[in-house]
Amino acid sequence: MTPISTRLHALAATFILVTALLIAGCGGDGSGEDEPVALVYVSWTEGIAMTHVLQAVIEDSLGRDVQLTQAGGAAMAFSAVAEGDVDAFVDAWLPVTHGPLWEEFGDRIVDLGPVYDSTTVGLVVPDYVEATSIRDLADLKTALDGEIIGIESGAAINEQTRQVLAANDLDGFQVVPSGDAAMVTALQRSIDRNEPIVITGWRPHWMWGRFDLRYLDGATTGDTDVFGEPEQIRKLLRPNGRETLPADVLHLLERMHLGEREMESLMSAFRPGQEDPLATARSWIGRHPDVVSEWLSEAE
Repeated sequence: MTPISTRLHALAATFILVTALLIAGCGGDGSGEDEPVALVYVSWTEGIAMTHVLQAVIEDSLGRDVQLTQAGGAAMAFSAVAEGDVDAFVDAWLPVTHGPLWEEFGDRIVDLGPVYDSTTVGLVVPDYVEATSIRDLADLKTALDGEIIGIESGAAINEQTRQVLAANDLDGFQVVPSGDAAMVTALQRSIDRNEPIVITGWRPHWMWGRFDLRYLDGATTGDTDVFGEPEQIRKLLRPNGRETLPADVLHLLERMHLGEREMESLMSAFRPGQEDPLATARSWIGRHPDVVSEWLSEAE
């Protein structure tokens, strides 16, 4: 090989290398361009609904694959995001409900802002139950078998309920861990029998549109320091997600937001009996194209 041809080959090799680096640089570091977008959720109605809507938009509008992981609780979801095992979690209740988890994992998580504002949590009863306040539960302890139906073991609202009971000197009660679906099943059964029941409830949730329910005074958001003031449901991104996630997915996550009316309609769509959550999500999107268009549009 002559010196001239050697120099030409070297120049060509350099050009190819620089071009490859420029192409890779167009999407952050390019590491996530061909990877499925990994989302984690917990089996709470709003989380199932929002995550599957997000999946449908990413797949149908952005043409990217999505990988879903169901976590056994919020702690597992926070940990998965913080460790970079998944890209995002869109059902973090802050600053109170998941505050301890934010204290533990927040320094390794990117907060992308709220997807929904003004949540409430607390102890919920059917409207026919005579108790109106947390202190009235003392008279119902026998009828309730000393049980308050909670959600999955380790959930923040279960521990908050124990704190509220202790603060009101209500001895002899236990918070029974169950899960969102099991809790609502117990609620339905008690309503059918016109029996008293107390559950750990929250809004947004479809059950408010199906049953006549109310919070107990002194045991809800805004009534006690334990449950704090109204919260936001916020979107959490894995470490370095801004640099490595595809730009269109990051834009969607940043823009995704639901108002009260949109969330209520979404909760209604995801009532029990919907066996295919992705199909339900696509059906909801078809009825609310303007909402999704806003998420995908450029900010003004």
